[in-house]
Amino acid sequence: MSKTILLIGSSGGLGSVISSWFAARDYKLALHYFKHEPKVVPANAKIYKADITAEDQVKKMIDQVISDFGKVDVVINNAGVSKSEMSWKISSENWSDTLAVNLNGPFFVSKYILPHMRSNNFGRIIFMSSVVAQQGFIGTAAYAASKAGLIGLTKTLAKEAASKNITVNAIAPGYFSAGMINDVSPELQEQLKKQIPVGALGKPEEIAALIEYLISENASYLTGQTVGLNGGLSS
Repeated sequence: MSKTILLIGSSGGLGSVISSWFAARDYKLALHYFKHEPKVVPANAKIYKADITAEDQVKKMIDQVISDFGKVDVVINNAGVSKSEMSWKISSENWSDTLAVNLNGPFFVSKYILPHMRSNNFGRIIFMSSVVAQQGFIGTAAYAASKAGLIGLTKTLAKEAASKNITVNAIAPGYFSAGMINDVSPELQEQLKKQIPVGALGKPEEIAALIEYLISENASYLTGQTVGLNGGLSS
């Protein structure tokens, strides 16, 4: 029986690549979005609109996904925002909004999916952290703090869920050629490439391939980890 994946944040650059990757394989997809509906919806997918910062909307969405598909085997928490400001200039609103999307949202999703996975005695949860959480980067205090929070959440949930054949892992991508990099000027992108040992931005398909391994039976002993995929940048 094919696995069902709930992809949180499916309509952005990276989300679209992940969606296409798994749509081309033997998976059923529940594609979440909030403001921008996915441009392409595969035949083996359904779309769900929800504000993941609103706990009641998250619960309603997960209930509907389970009703439609019968189960959820995998959750990929890919939604994220970044508002670049120096730490002494961040408004409380921007700080709160960033943590709400990047940290509170993934927590709410986990809170309501874990009882379902526990009853099925199987589950795979993936959080999308960042090399910025591990290294820091000027002007990213809220973003770095929120993504670092996911690393701690990963470790705790992994221990809480391990007895039920549920693994919880995070991926800490470096700088890739899709997603938030589009908000970075070409000049800064060139500077970033010079800092990366392999000398190039990553291909988003490599993130999808890593996710496919982490959710496979071959990774059943891998849990509570943050996997750096960053072209040689030290963590």
